[in-house]
Amino acid sequence: MIGKRFPLGTSLFLVFSLISIANLVSPDAFFGDSISFNGGKTIGGEITEIVSAPKAVLKENLVSQSVSTVLAFEISAGPDIGLEGAFYEDRYPLITGNDSILQNQNPTTTVLPEPKPVTPVKPALPYYAAGPYLDGYFISPTTGYNRGVLHAYNAVDISMGDLCVNENIPVYATASGVISAAYTTESINRYAAGGYGNNITILHPNGVVTRYAHLKSVLVTVGQYVNQGSIIAYMGGYPYQPGSGNSTGCHLHYEVRGAKNPLIRY
Repeated sequence: MIGKRFPLGTSLFLVFSLISIANLVSPDAFFGDSISFNGGKTIGGEITEIVSAPKAVLKENLVSQSVSTVLAFEISAGPDIGLEGAFYEDRYPLITGNDSILQNQNPTTTVLPEPKPVTPVKPALPYYAAGPYLDGYFISPTTGYNRGVLHAYNAVDISMGDLCVNENIPVYATASGVISAAYTTESINRYAAGGYGNNITILHPNGVVTRYAHLKSVLVTVGQYVNQGSIIAYMGGYPYQPGSGNSTGCHLHYEVRGAKNPLIRY
């Protein structure tokens, strides 16, 4: 009676009854691997289940977090999706070269060129001290103390204290030549004749020129030929005396042009 009034209900009842009996006896025999009620099998094939998915993390915040806690993926099953390749740089951003967060993570090494050797430069003499050394060509121009200190123009001073005031201290031609200039003045100005005061210039046969300055008296004239050792003047230089020029005491200013001064020591 029931089956006739409710044919669909009877059918469903029978179907579920058979399913229950088959499941109790052997679930695999009836459904195979497609249905599981005990959690041991998957339904409808293999499905990869992601138990815990990471939250999106800004790249700026990665510096203050540990690499192991930034991205913690748990893969329960499924085919190899290339973790070592596709996710490697995302999981470990601090050890990559191209996407390094720390600016000094991969410093660039610069090779500096070797410094060039420096060749010591010999101090150049003043322009007025240039010229050959004519050993034995000149004699001393007078007597007195030779300071030997080089000053312009390639000159030395030979001093005699205050003796030139009352004595005539001779000045000699240091080499033979022609008197090319002989300047005398009565001025007591220290800048007379450019500071030289009374002075003489001799042109020697080899082209070298010698000058004698701060003279008390001049004994030669222009154009006169003199031999080496000839007395050409007397030493002067005492302050406020006519022709002393820029001088503070009795001395001879002796300079050489065109060769090295043989009396220079310093």
